[in-house]
Amino acid sequence: MVNMNGLLLGVMCGTLIGLIIVLSHKGRRFKRFAHFSGDFERMSKLIDDFLISNHFCIENYGDEIVYRRGSRLLIGRKFIKISKAPEGILVEAFVNLFGRNESGIDGFVGITAKKRLKRIVDKVIAMIETND
Repeated sequence: MVNMNGLLLGVMCGTLIGLIIVLSHKGRRFKRFAHFSGDFERMSKLIDDFLISNHFCIENYGDEIVYRRGSRLLIGRKFIKISKAPEGILVEAFVNLFGRNESGIDGFVGITAKKRLKRIVDKVIAMIETND
C-alpha cells in the first residue's frame, strides 16, 4: 500500500520546484528573417488567414500587434509576430506561461506549447519563402 502522505508531499514539492523554474526562466524570443521580395500586403493576408484558421487571434501585446493562441487561464499562451524587414519578413515567436515571462520556442521549459508553436512557425516561414 502506498503512503498517501508521502505521495502528496512529493507531488507538492515537484509542483513547487517546477513553478519556481518556470517563473525564473526568462528566454529570448525566437527570431528569423524569411527572405521575401514579393508583395508584403498579399503575403501578410495569406499569413493572417493561415493563423486565424489555426485558432490564433490578433491582439495588442504592449505596444506590439501580435497573433495569440491560448487563454490566460489554463493554457500557455503562444505568440507570433510578423514584421516587414528590408531583406524580407521577420518572424518572431514566443510562449508566455506565467505572467509576462517570454520564452522562445527552443528549450525544455514549456516544451509542449513550444513544439506546437514551432510547427506553426515552420509552416509560416515555408509559406513566405515559397511564395517569393
